[in-house]
Amino acid sequence: MNKMKKVLWMMACLCLTTGASAQMQSGIVRTLERPGKPSEYLAGVSIDVLEYPNVIVSKKGGKFSFSIPGKRQGESFTVTRVQKKGYSLVDKQLKGRRFAYSSSVPLEIVMVSDTQLENDKKRIEDKAYDKAKKNYDQKVVALEKQLKQKTISEQEYRAKYEELNSNYNNYIQLIDQMAERYATTDYSGMDEMSQEIQACIENADLEQADELINRKGSFDKREQELLNKKQLKEKSEQLSQQLQEDIDKELEDLKRDYFSKYTIQASNYQNDSAAYYLERLVRLDTTDVRMLQYAAVFFDSQMADYSQALTYYQRALIQVQRQYGVVSEEAGFITEFIGLTYDHMGDLGQSLEWHHKALDIYGQTEGLDNPDAALVYTHIGRIYTSQDSIEKALEYTLKGLDIRNRTIQDKDNLDFSQSYNNLGVIYNRMGEYEKSMECHMKALEQRERVLGPNSDATALSYLNVGTLYISLKDYDNSLIYFQKAHDAYQSAFGPAHPNTIMSLGYMARIYYAKNDLDKVLECYRQALAGCEQFYGPEHPNTQKYREAITTIEEMQKQQQPDD
Repeated sequence: MNKMKKVLWMMACLCLTTGASAQMQSGIVRTLERPGKPSEYLAGVSIDVLEYPNVIVSKKGGKFSFSIPGKRQGESFTVTRVQKKGYSLVDKQLKGRRFAYSSSVPLEIVMVSDTQLENDKKRIEDKAYDKAKKNYDQKVVALEKQLKQKTISEQEYRAKYEELNSNYNNYIQLIDQMAERYATTDYSGMDEMSQEIQACIENADLEQADELINRKGSFDKREQELLNKKQLKEKSEQLSQQLQEDIDKELEDLKRDYFSKYTIQASNYQNDSAAYYLERLVRLDTTDVRMLQYAAVFFDSQMADYSQALTYYQRALIQVQRQYGVVSEEAGFITEFIGLTYDHMGDLGQSLEWHHKALDIYGQTEGLDNPDAALVYTHIGRIYTSQDSIEKALEYTLKGLDIRNRTIQDKDNLDFSQSYNNLGVIYNRMGEYEKSMECHMKALEQRERVLGPNSDATALSYLNVGTLYISLKDYDNSLIYFQKAHDAYQSAFGPAHPNTIMSLGYMARIYYAKNDLDKVLECYRQALAGCEQFYGPEHPNTQKYREAITTIEEMQKQQQPDD
């Protein structure tokens, strides 16, 4: 049947072209332009277009062309696949995007050598890590000098030192994403100063990059100039193509500099300032799905501002649905992350609903036998665990692990630790403590080996092992692992973060079981300080710890012998 449809389609094409030649859509495929490495034109790139029946292959000079009979100028066509061995698309969202059919405007496709991308990313990462470590060491020396000169107290020193460590660890976690972005930055079309700024960022010369950006003038002035040109475009029916090119160029220039400013601020652990530049970036271009997702991840993972993260994910989903359709891999991906954000907010019902939506989308696009679907199965299993639906939790979690075992070759892939961690929780709930310990230890060993002891994922394993020891009435070992979890969260997020506060609650629970009320009180007071800073003095969580402290103090009074 498919063969017959193809034959009929080709016959229809022949009939339509009789008596009138169809207009050609031309295009070119080139490599990413990088410092000291100009673009090259790629031959042998396979391109699929939804409305065209045959595979298009670029020729010498990277050129290709095709005609779609009956397609008029300005009507849309969709690129569904671009492939060449050893190369990747720079713009991942090009696949599925609609383009205007034009005989005068060629379609430009930019690819990057996988080897070049890997080398550039590693180089940028190495320089960023070195810069971050140097910055960290200088700040530590400055702090120690202040302490030695007694310009700050011992307590202020400890607080600033902990904050510095937290900011350092948070920034280190962002380096991989930032390196990916800068390694895929196309220098083609940039002016000399913009190229210099990007090169400075890639070489971790952030101070020089900041100075160069500031030389361009204030962001307010530049943004106003861009806005004026946009308004002129809207009012003028005969706006020249040159003005549109200026708008596009200045928009991309502003976006690059906003992102560079964000990078500079994040490297100095100024999260509020970093968030400010991200927000300006996504406000400037509300259709940039990649930046909307980037902002959502930042507010979720680094700021713990789940409401704002959800806002950006929802905006990204709207844009993806407009650009790729309601049922697409891109829509499935963002739908899944909306479910995760609802989970972080504690709304398990909404989280479960969005995860099932993601599973349905993946089922219609790429099928359910792949790592993406395995991740959703695992998340759904964890939500059912939280809802005490243990049989469903076990079913979905085992299904996710089975898919991972069949589709993921790298056994150091951390997806396995996620599956074993969740299975450990389920088996604990079922009272099968031996199975639970076996699973938790598999997850913990991998996370310690791959991520180190101070990551939030490793901290979660510490918490789960500690909880299991409670079930076994082994409070000493339980306390050891809860303390490890607290140290890890403190290092990763600082004292004023929900996870750090939560770990103090676990420790207090053990101290209470051991009747050590002084230690219970110490944990609650640290948790209260964190709550006041993160939630504010009137938040229910803050009030809960305030009341708990009062209760413990009353118990201490009752235990004191009468005079």
